[in-house]
Amino acid sequence: MTGADDETGLETAAPRYVWLAETLKKRIAAGDPPVGKLLPTEHALCETYNVSRHTAREALRLLAEAGLIVRRRGAGTLVIATESKAAFAQRLGNVDDLMQYARDARLTPESTTMVALESQLARALGVAPGGEYMRVSGLRAVPGEPAIAYTDIYIRADLAPPVEKLVEMNGLIIEWIASVRGVATARVDQAILAGAMTEREAASLGCEAGAAALRTRRRYYDKSGRVIALSDTVHPGNRFVYEMSLLRESEH
Repeated sequence: MTGADDETGLETAAPRYVWLAETLKKRIAAGDPPVGKLLPTEHALCETYNVSRHTAREALRLLAEAGLIVRRRGAGTLVIATESKAAFAQRLGNVDDLMQYARDARLTPESTTMVALESQLARALGVAPGGEYMRVSGLRAVPGEPAIAYTDIYIRADLAPPVEKLVEMNGLIIEWIASVRGVATARVDQAILAGAMTEREAASLGCEAGAAALRTRRRYYDKSGRVIALSDTVHPGNRFVYEMSLLRESEH
């Protein structure tokens, strides 16, 4: 299916939902509607642009992935930016790079609970099941920007901070454990996976469930090889980039 050009009326080769998304991007860039106001409903978009509900929904998905809107169930579609945001770039090289991510992308905790890792989750995180952990769940974001990640952090219970301290930390939990508990991180194992967001993750990040995502799972160890903490973090595919430089070893 093709879409009509919004200025000439000519048919374009792009799928109709792409055409609609581009049309809405132009409107948003022009301040119609302005940041902080709601976009027309899916039904209104269908009526205005003579498109199907599926087309309208897919167009809004593209706008959400571009960081222009946030969709809230029962509350409408809110415009949050007039132009697409550049993806957050994370250097990938050493432990210090990972710590810098925590400093730049601050964590806003949404919930905390004490848990024992059930077998399926433990297997996904690469550790043995059981053990007591404090699970901290919340969003990571650069101040003033849309959230770039939803994360679950599992902190070994004997190292966990007081709940009331979590907000003050801005997500610098590993550094707090080193300075206050005296247990420094000596090694981090990380797995990077491509996948899709769950309904829970998508709702928190203002995306569609099933949208493309980059997931990172990390295990933090002390110098004796004991687990300090674990994390499972999901990033919308268009809001996060890993960067690294590789040097060729000199030939002998």
